[in-house]
Amino acid sequence: MRASNKKPVVSAKAPLNDMPMITPGSADKRSIALKLTVIARQLGQRFDHLVERDGLSRGKWSVIVAVARTPGVTQRTIASMLEISEVTAGQLIDRLCADGYLERREHPKDRRAYCIYLTAAARPFLDRLGEVARIHEDETFAGLNEADLAQLDTLLSLVARNLAARRNRDEEKKSSAVRGVG
Repeated sequence: MRASNKKPVVSAKAPLNDMPMITPGSADKRSIALKLTVIARQLGQRFDHLVERDGLSRGKWSVIVAVARTPGVTQRTIASMLEISEVTAGQLIDRLCADGYLERREHPKDRRAYCIYLTAAARPFLDRLGEVARIHEDETFAGLNEADLAQLDTLLSLVARNLAARRNRDEEKKSSAVRGVG
């Protein structure tokens, strides 16, 4: 009896593992990637829900935290840190300045740029964010010991470096195409 040259028929109802396009190990990687995506969304939604009670959107609290971590940062750097457009960063900064939580000061070396600083009015929000973050972290990482957390941090850092390297290669390729190189 001869072996059939026909490709296997895959129905829409076929289990993921029976699909011929999946290579060994890729289903595990895909499952982990999906879990990471879902977990990231859930973490953000839960934290947002907790801080929205205090009148802070994700955009606003993200900018406040970025400025707290790097006082004197520029709008361009905030946009880069938060992976948002400079226009969006500028709008958030404008609102937070109008609300009295941030202030712009002239950049000492660049007349076109401003340095962004927290005001005293932002301190209670930072304290509240810290409190909410501690509660959120305790709930999220319940059942994990210090060694588990260290291992998780190491593994996630590696994944983050891989993603950053891919993004950098994509940006270099895009820059080369714009310049007409390659």
